[in-house]
Parts: sequence; structure tokens; C-alpha cells
Amino acid sequence: MELNNLTELELYFADHFDTVLFPVLAEIYQNKGQYSRAKKVCEIGLGHHPESIDGQYILSQAELGLGNLVKAEKLMIKILDRFPNHIPAASALPMVQEQLGRSKNTLSKSWKGAQEVDPKNKLANEFLTNAKKSKKRKTKKAQAKNDKMDDFAISPRLATFTLVHVLKGQELYTRALDVLDILEKKGENKERIAAERESIKSKF
Repeated sequence: MELNNLTELELYFADHFDTVLFPVLAEIYQNKGQYSRAKKVCEIGLGHHPESIDGQYILSQAELGLGNLVKAEKLMIKILDRFPNHIPAASALPMVQEQLGRSKNTLSKSWKGAQEVDPKNKLANEFLTNAKKSKKRKTKKAQAKNDKMDDFAISPRLATFTLVHVLKGQELYTRALDVLDILEKKGENKERIAAERESIKSKF
């Protein structure tokens, strides 16, 4: 069986719901922007292999793609409780929590975690630096948030599909398209980029 052959994987999974290979199929769906299918495969697979970190993370991203931010947050927290050095989850969690409006203490804890696993994380460094400054800057909070989104839109290093989902959730569709352009230049999955573009353009 070829692991990059969707048809073969679908047929195999249909006969072997308990296979440990379920994250492979789920990720293919995820890369196609088929988040509902990715979610379904993960839920079935995790029913047999509840400790699968790969399965849990792909499920969190599927939930994110479907706009279920609270569910995505809970899954990422669960992953980080077991594996604090899981870079994708550590980096994505505080971005999701920003959109959910979590408390400053919660955000500080999550950004510190992101910084610990990736000291070069630009947004984590900016957030933690600003957190140390005078409380007088509270009046600039809204502008600071927009500035961070602008930084994301022009920084290839920070461009991720997680960021695309966060921007979509904030209805910043033009910036989300900018991030997709960067991902395309970086050589990321073209099929998933196309699916995301179609999803965003349908919002206009």
C-alpha cells in the first residue's frame, strides 16, 4: 500500500478502523482543506488509539479549520500537557487564545511556552516584551493587536495555516490571502492553499 495514495488509504481504513496509520489519511484530507473528513478519521482513529499525538494535533487543526476554536484549544492544551516541546501546538495555542480573548495571564503562560520551544518566535518575544512595560499602554492595546497581524502578514517565517485560520476567524480575509501567497512562495501544499483561497473568496 502506498501511503500517499488516497484511494488505497481510504479502502484500507474502511476495513481497518483500528489502524495506527489513521493520521496519514487524516492529514491528506487536512491538506485538501477537507476538515470534516479529517476530523471524522481522527475521531475514529483516536477511539482506538487515544494517545496518538499526531492524531490529536491533526484533529486540533481540523477543528480550527472548521472554526471550532475552543475545541482546538482544548486539544492543543492536552497535547502540551504530555509533550511541552511540541512546537506546532505550542506556537498555535496562544494565537488561538488571542482570538478567544483569554486572560493576560493565560496568554503570558502560553506565549512563554511558545518562546521556550522556539526562542526565535517573533510574536512570542513581542508579546512578552510588551507585557513587561507600563500598564499605561493599555490604551494602545487594539492598535498593538493590529500591528501584530500586520507583522504576520509580511513575515514568511510566521506564515502558517494556523495563522490563516486565525485571520479568517477575525474576518481579516485580505490578510489571510496575503499569508496564503507567502505559503505558496514557500512551496507549501498547493491543493490546500487553493482550497483555503476558495473558502476565503466565498466570504467576500
